[in-house]
Amino acid sequence: MAVNTFVKDCDDPNPLIRALAVRTMGCIRVDKITEYLCEPLRKCLKDEDPYVRKTAAVSVAKLHDINATLVEEQGFLDSLRELLGDSNPMVVANAVAALTEINESSSTGKPLIEMDTATINKLLTALNECTEWGQIFILDNLSSFNPKDDREAQSICERITPRLAHANAAVVLSAVKVLMKYMEMMGKDTDFVTGISKKLSPPLVTLLSSEPEVQYVALRNINLIIQKR
Repeated sequence: MAVNTFVKDCDDPNPLIRALAVRTMGCIRVDKITEYLCEPLRKCLKDEDPYVRKTAAVSVAKLHDINATLVEEQGFLDSLRELLGDSNPMVVANAVAALTEINESSSTGKPLIEMDTATINKLLTALNECTEWGQIFILDNLSSFNPKDDREAQSICERITPRLAHANAAVVLSAVKVLMKYMEMMGKDTDFVTGISKKLSPPLVTLLSSEPEVQYVALRNINLIIQKR
């Protein structure tokens, strides 16, 4: 009876009610309820309101944790990939987060996000406007991308570099991770790489006044930069 109420609420005129309904249904970890969740979730993934879409994206990851086969059979993974091109950066960030979590729990180990140039541009566009949590997921996925040449690597680095000034240490360290990888690909003798190395130093030194765990990671990165020079 309660499930029927949630299903009905997924069609409510108020987007907050729709989002809360699909979120609550995703949190009920009972396998028998998942079949009732599929249709409302499919509707919410294509909802006109971005808040509902971003909530539905996270719910797909929760549903996958309960019944992975159902998620694949119902085409929800394809729906998440479609959300990577959404006009709202928060929807994009949540889709990336959901696909990343599903990928980590998948037995196949096959990447669910096709990291091509078009996808990279969508992620970089969303990077500037999503939350810290979303930025970390996007940056972690960017670190797995291999640019086709130095020009593409430089373009990505230029768009990531502003994250070094972020107040959140996790965002800074995620940005450092991506920049370090791309710097290694470009070689250490270029002026561009030298410039990036200089930009990495201030934020890493600032992190040395943080918690011991953050200090350790910052020192490890500083050590790597020194070794590569």
